[in-house]
Amino acid sequence: MKKQDKNWIGAFLIVLILAFVPLVVSAKKYSVGLSDQLWFSSADTSYDFFLYWKGQALLLLCGLLSLYAALKMTISKKDMMASVDNRYMIPLGVYFLMSLLSTLLSQHKKMAVWGGYEQWEGMLTLGAYVVVLFFTCYLIQGKTEILIVMYGLLAGVFVLSLLGARQFLGHDFFRTAAGKAVMNFMSDEKLNFTFNFAPGRVYATLYNPNYVGSYVALMLPVILSMISLRKKIDAVIRSVLAAATAVFLVMMLFGSESVTGFIGLGAVLVLFTILMITNIKKQPKIFVSVAVLCILAVTGAVFYNRSIFEYGWNKIMNPTPNHFVVKSMVSRGGALEICTAEDDLLRLAVDVKDGTYTYEAEDEKGSPVEAVKDREGKSVKFLDKRFDRIQIQETSVEAEGEKQDAFVVNTPSVGKTYTVAVGTAGNQNGLSQKNYKIYNPFKKLDGLREIPAVGFEDKMHFASRRGYIWSRTFPLLPGHLLLGSGPNTFVYEFPNDDYVGMKNVGYDGATVTKPHNMFMQMFVQTGLLSLLAFLALYSFYFAECMRLYWRRTKYGWIERFGTGLCLGTFGYLVTGLANDSTVAAAPLYWCLLGVGIAVNRWVAKGEDSFE
Repeated sequence: MKKQDKNWIGAFLIVLILAFVPLVVSAKKYSVGLSDQLWFSSADTSYDFFLYWKGQALLLLCGLLSLYAALKMTISKKDMMASVDNRYMIPLGVYFLMSLLSTLLSQHKKMAVWGGYEQWEGMLTLGAYVVVLFFTCYLIQGKTEILIVMYGLLAGVFVLSLLGARQFLGHDFFRTAAGKAVMNFMSDEKLNFTFNFAPGRVYATLYNPNYVGSYVALMLPVILSMISLRKKIDAVIRSVLAAATAVFLVMMLFGSESVTGFIGLGAVLVLFTILMITNIKKQPKIFVSVAVLCILAVTGAVFYNRSIFEYGWNKIMNPTPNHFVVKSMVSRGGALEICTAEDDLLRLAVDVKDGTYTYEAEDEKGSPVEAVKDREGKSVKFLDKRFDRIQIQETSVEAEGEKQDAFVVNTPSVGKTYTVAVGTAGNQNGLSQKNYKIYNPFKKLDGLREIPAVGFEDKMHFASRRGYIWSRTFPLLPGHLLLGSGPNTFVYEFPNDDYVGMKNVGYDGATVTKPHNMFMQMFVQTGLLSLLAFLALYSFYFAECMRLYWRRTKYGWIERFGTGLCLGTFGYLVTGLANDSTVAAAPLYWCLLGVGIAVNRWVAKGEDSFE
């Protein structure tokens, strides 16, 4: 076997990305930069605790990794690209190039470059992902580096999963004085925190329980691959630590209540069965026994946590039905067009003179709809049965520094109201044309435009309201076939001015910053070509894994580790169908993908597996 150069320092830097970056937690006060948007609050300052400093730590380590690799190449006088497979580098380069072009041509360059509000995944961070994968492939050349990465990864996941398991048991480190001191470490002012999650809900250091699901789907197969039946002391210690970490990860998943995480692990189990099909046929008793134990464990877990699984099942199979009367409102042609849940259209014209309101209404065909006032003359009802659940109440609002005439579209049967201001858009044929603007939760007036929507019309609450978000994201895709809007700019592309739709699903006053789908997120922000390059990159890796590990009958520790990396990265991508890319978990995926490529390179050589 040819002696390999040792890259201890490079492997150590990779370990820091895998083990240290996910643990970084501290407060950061920053300017959001969205206060000029009508659909956002006038308050421009916010705090981040879990993402910003992770990104900064990642950039620092990527810089050190690049410097080390450059020095290594200079000293050794070896061609870096000689050990890197172009099958991976070409799609990686295309992904980086399209992301860069999307950034340079973005209308929101500051956000696209640096990242921002609730995401912190700008071009610098995407570039760091590319750097991590590239240099991981280059620097991991043999046993020394692989072992350093393996043991370092195990240590890091053990610490993070221990924090998560303690949260599951009701002992949240970040609610203690020491934990609050850690969260205040980088802050100029000492903040007194309040926690949105109930005790027992696991978020670990990953910001959101959804990201815990992605983390567990990624890490659990990798950690399980480190368990060995060897009786040497190092193997025993590693196996015991890996087994304990796996238990903690499972506790984290249950505590996070992430349905996506369970789906990801289910997909991992299916892929594992496919990979092991030959071994199952040769040693059926062992696999049947393990399968029975797994079934019993899962059955027990489901029974013990029945409420969690029922909740998750209902979110997908029996989502909350739509509960609204008004589906949309559009100011068009001097009238307010109100579309009901049954797709009946009411065209309402409201005029105000000296405090007196007059109303004219008609349906879609132009037939008059009779409107009558109550005894006090402040509320209007419609006699047509199609619109009898809608009431109009007169009011006024303070906006843009002055008092304006307005009215409330009230739907008492579902408890939803929409406040609309009456303005003048100009004159046409000697008649004043009215313009209607909604008075939003931020006490700003914004236009009422038609919001494109595709799909999920009757399932807006599907998968925790992902149905609503996806229905508004699908229409965005055709406009980003070549280039996206720029990294971290989904918040600008999504129709956050869909005030009626957002109120109808309980998002009133919220800002949607992500599509809850990593692939649509990539499509919109960096374009379809970048998404295809991303998928091609993984497809080449996955095909190599299937070639190396499918129907394999002999597994040393290196082959088990390679299989675990394949399963983990696959599970992460499956969770990406309902979760987003975020600096809380994405660096781990890119780094482990690089490790997986390097491990496959070694396995493909047919060298000693070091068992």
